Amino acid sequence: MMRSLMIKDKFAFLLIILPFTWMVSGQFVFENGDKILVIITLIALVTILLRYGLAPFRSNIKNNYYIYLIITLSFISIVYNYYYHSYIINIRSALCFILYFSFIPLNVIYNKVITYSIFIGSISAAIFAFWQKNILHLDRAAWQLNAIPYATCCLMLMIAAIMLTIIYKEKKEILLISALSIAISFYAIILTETRGVLIAAFSIFLCLLLYIFTTKIPIKIKITVITLLITITAIGIYSTKDRLINATVQGLSQYEQGNDSSSSGGRLAMWKAALLLIPQKPIEGFGDNFEPAITKLHQENKISSQLYNLKLQHFHNQFIDTTVKHGIIGLVLLLLLLLFPFYILRKKQYSKENILAIFLLTIGIVVSGLTDVPLEHKQVFVLYIVFIYMFLKRSYQA
Repeated sequence: MMRSLMIKDKFAFLLIILPFTWMVSGQFVFENGDKILVIITLIALVTILLRYGLAPFRSNIKNNYYIYLIITLSFISIVYNYYYHSYIINIRSALCFILYFSFIPLNVIYNKVITYSIFIGSISAAIFAFWQKNILHLDRAAWQLNAIPYATCCLMLMIAAIMLTIIYKEKKEILLISALSIAISFYAIILTETRGVLIAAFSIFLCLLLYIFTTKIPIKIKITVITLLITITAIGIYSTKDRLINATVQGLSQYEQGNDSSSSGGRLAMWKAALLLIPQKPIEGFGDNFEPAITKLHQENKISSQLYNLKLQHFHNQFIDTTVKHGIIGLVLLLLLLLFPFYILRKKQYSKENILAIFLLTIGIVVSGLTDVPLEHKQVFVLYIVFIYMFLKRSYQA
């Protein structure tokens, strides 16, 4: 009887934490991971209600400003879609996040659950990237999943794992698993050869160097960490120098000669086209229906045939793309999503580890967003808001 109850308890626990583990691992490895997330979130909600009732909901929803933010953004997005047929944020992912974190007792997702979920995500990411590149020998463009947002997901995992090593440096198991997660996630990023995300990763390492220099820790640890950061950065640059440096320089040189067919030149041409579109609908934007406006630019010889024939889905810059599609309304909401956590940090007393975590996650998204649209991809969006929420709602201190 006792053993049966223990099995039921463990099974219920697994059902409850499964959505969290899936959010930071499986949902970005599988093409329809967000649809699976809906199913397991509903199962977890039923389990939570049967086990805990409404008590966690009453506790979680009180003064939960970040949940309020996501609810507000979702509502505005639904209204915007009603009029302009385009969602500003991914509604399915946002609703899963809202429901799950409104009802789950947050202490259920304790430090080892977070650590091992990130570890599973890192291993899954690296295996997928290795398989696509080194086993199937596919070009990045032919990968089963888009390599750019995939690399951004790996970046989010790496940042979260970095914070766990800082916070739990005295707990050997968490320290070891998190250190492995960092190495594996960064290896996956290198395999994707995604320049924007690599630059974001190097920006994170630079921020960590500044943190190490300004924090009172033993000199031996400082030297070790600085050496590791410099070594990892050097390995990253050397491993991707052909694409990170040579291809970029060549692409910019071609663009100056009027050829915007390269990746770098194409992005510059996209941004130029976007800046021509924004004044046409500055408040509400074009939604997803900007193709006629692109066609008109081509007919007026304001953009090249090479760019026109790309059949643009987005403009490879989060801020520019959001402004084209959703106007100033969308840009303000994007800035609210990125900056509101810092407002929450100011309202309460948080440890410097919490503040550093929010800062690094935001820097990762912003730098990645200079050459791509990370938050338009549901997988990245979920990872970002989940980790932001975890570091806002839990008190971490090294």
